[in-house]
Amino acid sequence: MAKTKTKEKPKTKTTTESRILKCQLTQDEVLQAGDDLATTLDNLSKLQVEKESVVKSFKAKEAELESQITSKQLLVRNKYDYRPVQCENVLDYTSLECIVTRLDTNAEVIRRALIEEEKQTTLPFDGEKE
Repeated sequence: MAKTKTKEKPKTKTTTESRILKCQLTQDEVLQAGDDLATTLDNLSKLQVEKESVVKSFKAKEAELESQITSKQLLVRNKYDYRPVQCENVLDYTSLECIVTRLDTNAEVIRRALIEEEKQTTLPFDGEKE
């Protein structure tokens, strides 16, 4: 008797895996992606405006500090500053000079000839003291 061959099951192994493949979006997914895109663009625009504001603020602060540095450099380099100082003006009608003296150090600031208006004196009225 001849041996009959029985069909053997093929030897296989089946597994599953995940792959990134092209898939068509549904209309709802396209609309949601568009909405997400608009929101993200708005957020980017707001961030850029905020960044510009912060940069301007820092530039203003930087400019203020640079101004202070320049001012302090001049003080150190020159070793003097201009400030308001109380002075006394004496109009000497004998020598026809105006003498300006600092009241903080009593140093003479300037000595100059009287101008025509300064040479004019007022006459006292009857009963007034000079």
